[in-house]
Amino acid sequence: MSDSQQYGIHTDSMTLQRFVLAEQKNHPEASGDFTHLLTSLLTAVKAIASATQKAGLAKLYGIAGSTNVQGEEVKKLDVLSNELMINMLKSSYTTCMLVSEEVDELIQVRLRVGFVQM
Repeated sequence: MSDSQQYGIHTDSMTLQRFVLAEQKNHPEASGDFTHLLTSLLTAVKAIASATQKAGLAKLYGIAGSTNVQGEEVKKLDVLSNELMINMLKSSYTTCMLVSEEVDELIQVRLRVGFVQM
């Protein structure tokens, strides 16, 4: 019996990325763009989670001093999360346009057809 089994720790978890990659193999027509998009989203979410955990030390709590398109005060973590998400999706090369409550206008990423993220 391994240490992980002895302590009830599962070391072969099915992650979302692992699941999508496994399923993609069942669809030969798949281009991989959706898988790449999901990977980019997951990376952004992990970066946001990390920033949230460090928010106190990094002085990310509080108001950023602006309002969003809905007239709400924008918090520092909102700004950081928005920038992380936009930059990750732009660099994925799978997104053609983005919509964000923190930005007044559509964010056009590129002219080629791709996913639209809201």
